Amino acid sequence: MEAVAERAAKKSELEEVLGPVEPPRPLEWVPLVARLGVERKRVKLRSGEERVYESYRVRIPKEVVEKLGLREGGTILLKAARPRWYHLINYREEPFRTRFKQIRKPWVKAEICLLGLAPEELCRDYRAITVVASEEELKALGLEPGEPVTLQELRELLERARSTAD
Repeated sequence: MEAVAERAAKKSELEEVLGPVEPPRPLEWVPLVARLGVERKRVKLRSGEERVYESYRVRIPKEVVEKLGLREGGTILLKAARPRWYHLINYREEPFRTRFKQIRKPWVKAEICLLGLAPEELCRDYRAITVVASEEELKALGLEPGEPVTLQELRELLERARSTAD
């Protein structure tokens, strides 16, 4: 009961600072593989020194822009990672669709599904959830931030943590 009262107090504090707080809507994640381009610009300074400035450009496929309803000058949120070789395969087309079923390592299948790289019907057994926790809380459970964990592993870690706390 105290936890409920504590949450209500925190919510009212937040509303005082931010105004009325609406529950967050889930973000729409659209998986894509994009190439990183580099543009170099040479600038000659008044002192005669020459500097080279680099800027990086990510090209987003037209289908993704249309799906997200983006316009020129719009802002997007990117979550980027360096892909592994199996991320670059289109599992929506044959023969890779069939080969997906033959992948032996379950974590590879789960990663492909969580990134949205395979069709929904091949990924019925895999769902992603977001757990919000501080780095200290994760490390106390023996988890590394950003590393995937199965629900079974999480359950075992939580049971171990409860038994050591008692």
